[in-house]
Amino acid sequence: MTRVKICGLMTDQDVKACVQAGVHMVGFVVDYPTSVPWNLTVEEARKLIQNVPPFVSTCVVTGGSVDKILGVVEKTRPNVVQLHYKEKLSEVSEIADQLQKDGIKTIKALRIDKDGNCDFEIKDPTQAVEALSNTGISALLVDTYTESMPGGTGVLVNLSTFQMIQKQSSLPVIMAGGLKPTNIKGLIGEVHPYAVDVLTGVEEKPGQKNVDKIFQFVSSCRDA
Repeated sequence: MTRVKICGLMTDQDVKACVQAGVHMVGFVVDYPTSVPWNLTVEEARKLIQNVPPFVSTCVVTGGSVDKILGVVEKTRPNVVQLHYKEKLSEVSEIADQLQKDGIKTIKALRIDKDGNCDFEIKDPTQAVEALSNTGISALLVDTYTESMPGGTGVLVNLSTFQMIQKQSSLPVIMAGGLKPTNIKGLIGEVHPYAVDVLTGVEEKPGQKNVDKIFQFVSSCRDA
């Protein structure tokens, strides 16, 4: 089964629903540099993470300077950190190296705009993938990028770009952007991502998940 991450969790109730549905990883947006509906404080995230059972992985999604990110991680202690902002290649390397010493893995999001360019210092996706593969990160996440929203856009990633990144990458590639219970089975069948990451596609409204959609999404992933 393709691994499933559900992101943007804000309540114990939604975390429990994800666990019951069989989600592999739960994600928490913490101290994000710009205003997004799912932002938690370090204290809020720590309390939620402490209640996640041991066989479900936890992921903090954040961004900013190296010191700031390492500070967030020190206080929340997730299994994985997802860098989802404008971190430079050198910063990604430093963060991955520091976190690896504590047994924490790093995912770097490659956010692709409508023209097929990365919101990253290396604009070409294939060149960005090649460079990031040598930083010590554990996986790449491919997401869509719009000026209005850095993540949780609800816009489906370009599949040919995703497949190009898959082909180029020596690391596992995670699909995000525009995923929902009604399209995920077909997408998995077409591009076979290592994992899928859903946020708005299983929401009732920003910050509040829909339990039925969570179960439907996981069930569709299993069926695929």
